[in-house]
Parts: sequence; C-alpha cells; structure tokens
Amino acid sequence: WLGLFHRRKNQYGRFMMRLKLPNGVTTSAQTRYLASVIRKYGEEGCADITTRQNWQIRGVVLPDVPEILKGLEEVGLTSLQSGMDNVRNPVGNPLAGIDPEEIVDTRPYTNLLSQFITGNSRGNPAVSNLPRKWNPCVVGSHDLYEHPHINDLAYMPAIKDGRFGFNLLVGGFFSAKRCDEAIPLDAWVPADDVVPVCKAILEAFRDLGFRGNRQKCRMMWLIDELGVEGFRAE
Repeated sequence: WLGLFHRRKNQYGRFMMRLKLPNGVTTSAQTRYLASVIRKYGEEGCADITTRQNWQIRGVVLPDVPEILKGLEEVGLTSLQSGMDNVRNPVGNPLAGIDPEEIVDTRPYTNLLSQFITGNSRGNPAVSNLPRKWNPCVVGSHDLYEHPHINDLAYMPAIKDGRFGFNLLVGGFFSAKRCDEAIPLDAWVPADDVVPVCKAILEAFRDLGFRGNRQKCRMMWLIDELGVEGFRAE
C-alpha cells in the first residue's frame, strides 16, 4: 500500500519502491533526490523508468524507508497507493506542453486525478481497496502516446456544443489470460468533471467488481457482466 515491494528472488532483503508520478513529470530537485537514494546502495541501487511514465527505485533496505519517505515528501513526491489493488500512475502526453500537435496539455488533469486518488498524498481509503489494479490515462494528441486502448479509463479530448471535454473509453487491459481494448462508454464529460466521473466509475468497480479469481477481476469483466448500458447506468 506504500508502494514498497520485497525482491525475494534475486535481492533478498532489498526492496523496490514505486512512486506516484502523474504524467511522468519530475523536477531536477526530485530527480537528484531519487538519485541520491539509490547511490548509497552501490551496485544494488538502480532506477527504472516504467511504461506508465513512473519511477521505481531499487535496492532499498527496510531501515532506510522512514527517512526515504520523509525525503520524498520534502521534494513533493509520494509512493502511496502505487501497488496492490490500487489506481496506477495516471498517464498523459509525454510531450505535454511542448507538443506542436497537442490538443490539450494533459498535465493539469493527470495531477488532479493523482491528487484525488491519493488524497493529496495523505491517502484515500475510498478508492484504495479495489477488486484489482486500475489504469487511467488522459490523451493529449492524435498520436495516442498514452495507449488509451489498454487503460481501464481513457479520457479522449472532444468538443461538444462548443465546450471542451472528454469522451470516455473504459475497460482496456492486457494480461497473460486475456487482452481487451477499451470500449466507448458513449459518454461525454466537461473538463471540470474529470475527477467526479473517475470517482463514480471507481465506486462502481469497487462495489460491484468480482473479488474472487484474480484472473477475472479487472474492470472489463464487470462490464461484460452488466453490459455497457448497465455499467453506464451505474
């Protein structure tokens, strides 16, 4: 729940820490701090930049964790709710703000989603015990860098009646057992409702999603059960 994972197989006693890093943005100060954490572990210390635009720092030993968590907070980072059955890092356009083909800067929206999901880095128990992990993204251009087709909730920029907002895709995921592209929810929301619609969809998944077989707990299985109309009604 704190984003700390024990590496039993090859690094017994070492941990990996996954951050919450909306849109993959880090400042130089944050990057230097993360580098300072792993540097002290020598060959055991390294960092991954993941496909969800996130950082994972490796080689961490348990006695150091309180100090690391304090340091993360001081530079404006958190690892809270980045593992287990939680909402994963909100992905946006990796060229946000500088993309000449940009439709919308995704960073404000991914930040809002991350703040909601983590309760402003203090924890949000209402959405921290889902049936399974859950991936969101906000699309910023026609290039679809964010891979909306494999996210549980994808915000697709769209104008309606002169107002800017988002069409919604839901249910996308891939695993060893099943791969499914996200499908249209046939719903448009104004930009101001990015967080409320995320909350509503998460609550439906939390309350109605299957919690038995781990291979059948992703949100698309719930959409299959209810049908798109039933899911949208919820």
